[in-house]
Amino acid sequence: MLKLKYTRNLLTALAIILLFTACTEKQLDELVQQSEEETTDVAETEPVQPEKPAAVALPGLPADVAGYTQWLKLNAAPIPPAPGGDPHNGTKNVYVNQTRDTIAPNGTQQFPYPDGSIVVKDATRPGKDYIGLIAIMRKKDGVNPDHNDWEFIEYVRNAADAEFRVIAKDGICWGCHARVKDIDYVFTELE
Repeated sequence: MLKLKYTRNLLTALAIILLFTACTEKQLDELVQQSEEETTDVAETEPVQPEKPAAVALPGLPADVAGYTQWLKLNAAPIPPAPGGDPHNGTKNVYVNQTRDTIAPNGTQQFPYPDGSIVVKDATRPGKDYIGLIAIMRKKDGVNPDHNDWEFIEYVRNAADAEFRVIAKDGICWGCHARVKDIDYVFTELE
């Protein structure tokens, strides 16, 4: 009788082990399938792009021009220094905080620029390897109707790690920019 009881207990234990193993295998299969589905779902979605760090203005410049080099560039190639010099002496690039579709909806630039436009010209002085000049034009409705509501300000620095400082504003700039009044006072047109 003891042998029969031992055999029955052994069979019961074996049945429990088999049942447990079958359940565990089924659960394991379900987990593997769920994991594969999740992996497939992740692969089908857009990859998550890391957030770009906030643009920081160059030292001494206002925050509204931070990241200006990511704006629409008006000139296709850098603008070389003008023979005989110019007030923005150096190799220049000009950017605007508008889209191509906004300022050239049919492929040709339209004037005037919309209110809120900011144009930034940077220049690397001859013989230097850093931006030494920043000229900014801001279009603000009602600020200066005589000059199509543009404000002008120019900054310079003498070293790559120096802060920019203001050297010219409005009236100093108007006389020169009046020569291009027909293209809204901005010398560089969209190329």
